Amino acid sequence: MLKEIAALLCIALLCIVPALAGLNEPTVIITDTEVTPAVLMPGETGVITVTLENTAKASVTTTSTTQTTTSTEVNPTINSVYLDGGRDIDVLGGNSQYSGDLGPEQSIRLSFYIRAPETDGIYFPLLRVRVQGAESLLYPIPVNVNVPVSVVRQPMLLISQSGEDHVRPGDEVEVHLGVTNGGQSSADDIFIRIVETDPSLAPKTSGSYHVESLEGGESTDLILNMITDTDLEPGIRDVALDVSYYTVDGVLVSQTDTVSLDVRGRAALGIASIKTDPVRVMQGDQYDLIIRLENTGTGDATSTKASIDLPFAGNRESFIGKIKPDNDAPAVFTLDAEDARDYDYTLTVTYEDDWGEHIEEFPLTMPVRSNGDGGAVAFGILLIALVAGGGWYYFVYRKKEEQD
Repeated sequence: MLKEIAALLCIALLCIVPALAGLNEPTVIITDTEVTPAVLMPGETGVITVTLENTAKASVTTTSTTQTTTSTEVNPTINSVYLDGGRDIDVLGGNSQYSGDLGPEQSIRLSFYIRAPETDGIYFPLLRVRVQGAESLLYPIPVNVNVPVSVVRQPMLLISQSGEDHVRPGDEVEVHLGVTNGGQSSADDIFIRIVETDPSLAPKTSGSYHVESLEGGESTDLILNMITDTDLEPGIRDVALDVSYYTVDGVLVSQTDTVSLDVRGRAALGIASIKTDPVRVMQGDQYDLIIRLENTGTGDATSTKASIDLPFAGNRESFIGKIKPDNDAPAVFTLDAEDARDYDYTLTVTYEDDWGEHIEEFPLTMPVRSNGDGGAVAFGILLIALVAGGGWYYFVYRKKEEQD
């Protein structure tokens, strides 16, 4: 009898159904929903998009018998995904579009085509996800039908500038900065800092400004003082501003704004040299008067012209064109000299730069000698030579003879 009982126990052990030794069950969750458009008009159609994700990194089951142990991957099986619009939302398409397994850390996006009801309101169609061997997921999705929803009230800083419209390289710049809170709550502990890496443009002071607080709609004015040097390139220069502040709920907000400077070079023309060809102008000669003009400014001098008011026949106007900074160019006049005397005249120079048109006048003198001046000079030189020779003879040669 005992042998028969033992035999039956052995047979029973061999016939045991494999037991579940361990199960890391996968989890299916809804990670994102989106309604397009965000606000539907009554009777308008739209799309609801949902994302399903399996959050498990590895899903396996382990079974054991008296002889073997086996591990097998187990993926969640989605039997159906169904959007229940109830009596208000019409689901026009998308139901029963997916069924199957979802692997570890995999996700899938599904879309449902809907029609909004004819009455304004917030509606909550219910998403039902049935997973084999697990509880079904139920997820309400809000749908806004023509209902205005106010956003969280936040501060909003707006930066404006006024002051000098143009800047000349080498000048100091004063920019009036307007800071306005265009939001509906206060902005606290406001810091504004100038960010500039060009050595030709720098803050005159520390470059940092602090405002304790600005309520919604409140404004304040700041003055930015900057210095430039003559190497600053002309053009529109954007100076970056780092702006930071705290909202009413203690969140730090950082933003970047700019201040624009219109840098315009200024030309400055002067006389570098004056010469004539021939060097000595005689009465009745035709000669060239060459006046070199130099630009000592920071901008180009364009459309440069020069004129003189000497009462001589010939060319009394000269077009030069462009003169760049630290360069010069000649104005050439070809003239016929008249009576011998010194002539006072004016050199008039007109030019343009980024600041407009300019006129410069220079008073000058033109000496003209008579043709007889050459003989008088020669006679003067001869007379000086004779006097020098006589002095040498008397004071040197005669004294030497007396000593002998």
